[in-house]
Amino acid sequence: MIQIRNLYKNFGAQEVLHGVDLEIAEGETIAIVGPSGTGKSVLLKIVSGLLEASSGEVVVAGRSVTDVKSSRERQKICRNMGILFQSAALFDSLTLYDNVAFPLNYNSNLEVDEIHQRVVSRIADVGMSGKELMLPGEVSIGMRKRIGIARALVTNPAIILFDEPNTGLDPYMGQEIYELIAEMKKKAGFTGVVISHEIPEVFQVCDRIAMLYQGEVRAQGTVDEFLSIDDAVVKQFIEGSVEGPISLQ
Repeated sequence: MIQIRNLYKNFGAQEVLHGVDLEIAEGETIAIVGPSGTGKSVLLKIVSGLLEASSGEVVVAGRSVTDVKSSRERQKICRNMGILFQSAALFDSLTLYDNVAFPLNYNSNLEVDEIHQRVVSRIADVGMSGKELMLPGEVSIGMRKRIGIARALVTNPAIILFDEPNTGLDPYMGQEIYELIAEMKKKAGFTGVVISHEIPEVFQVCDRIAMLYQGEVRAQGTVDEFLSIDDAVVKQFIEGSVEGPISLQ
């Protein structure tokens, strides 16, 4: 479903991604983990077409995201993706209903009645029925995350990207969001990519783990395989230890 090949990304003299290679199979959910500042969100933005790679290739469902001549072409390829941003990234001046409807109003030719049915259904799926006419500023951050998930799902995408879904949430609300992601995965059957630094919490929503470190894929495997990897960097990250090769900055 997604192939990432020898991917590099520089911001001026700063190299953030250094030859990332990763394959994500159709229907699986992979968690991309690693210390802060190691390039996880940058990788997600390149996969989603929001950011251009310096070199290398990203192929989504057989079509290259990186080998295109314009951002418009890149956006067309990535149209079959839904994204939950770290802060949910809702439009403050739009109601929750209109936030969820936005992708359909902007990118589809659906009739008004069908848009309405989809929006109401997705809002119900995330447990937010009855709050459609509220504004983002009138609900909690956890509720905004739920609406962000509804918006990511409303186009029925084949792929959903979750960028730090639990940022800003307390442990209880964070667990609710993970449970919701797992529930929606069973219902919608999408291919999922979850960016996270939360170990072991993220394990409950993924089939496989890939760890980014210093811009490269340091290790990958199933949860059991990842936990048994004999690598000092991986072990330090899993244990959350201050002592080891990962320096604190």
